[in-house]
Amino acid sequence: MDYFSDEFLAYLELKQDMLFHKIPEENILYYIDESLNIGANFAAKKQSKDIFTLYQESDIQIKEEKHDGVFFKVQMRAQFESDRKGNHKVYLYEKSIAQLAKANQLGLKEMKKIILAHEFFHYLEEKSDDQVYDHFAPIESAKILGFSQKAHIRRTSEVAANAFAKCLLKLKHLPSYYDYHYLLSTKQLSTQEIEEEYAQFTSLKRMQINS
Repeated sequence: MDYFSDEFLAYLELKQDMLFHKIPEENILYYIDESLNIGANFAAKKQSKDIFTLYQESDIQIKEEKHDGVFFKVQMRAQFESDRKGNHKVYLYEKSIAQLAKANQLGLKEMKKIILAHEFFHYLEEKSDDQVYDHFAPIESAKILGFSQKAHIRRTSEVAANAFAKCLLKLKHLPSYYDYHYLLSTKQLSTQEIEEEYAQFTSLKRMQINS
């Protein structure tokens, strides 16, 4: 049983969106597949596959921070920022990345490449003014006094960024695989929890096939 197929990892990513429960069930697989395709297509357009070359060509500064990457109890590996002058920076939180690399038995530089590739997609997304979530129709997030409020599923951008990194670096899995392996190895997530999520996902796929 492959718990870590691209589709399942993308499903887990999408579920982290606050509005996931608002997506009609019959549309979830479309959101997944389309987001994965967008990321892969972005990667296919890049002539250079060396992430450090791409950063240099794009004049993106890499700032390595000794900070553990924990902000308001949220663990971060990296952060992409742009200012009004058009300067771009990616902050790498080395302690956090080192923990991830160790849990996955990867070298620190290799793990940094994976994370940098993910963040580079967000730069491309911003530069092209083509947000991934704009490829999908907005959904109703709330209804107030008879007026419908619409919103986008922003986690589609994270799914696409993971697909971009996988295709650019020719990885076996989407980068989020390494996060789940870390959570499992540090007992922050149980195998049973993953199995329950997988059962829900396979049920969703079965419903789509039979509909």
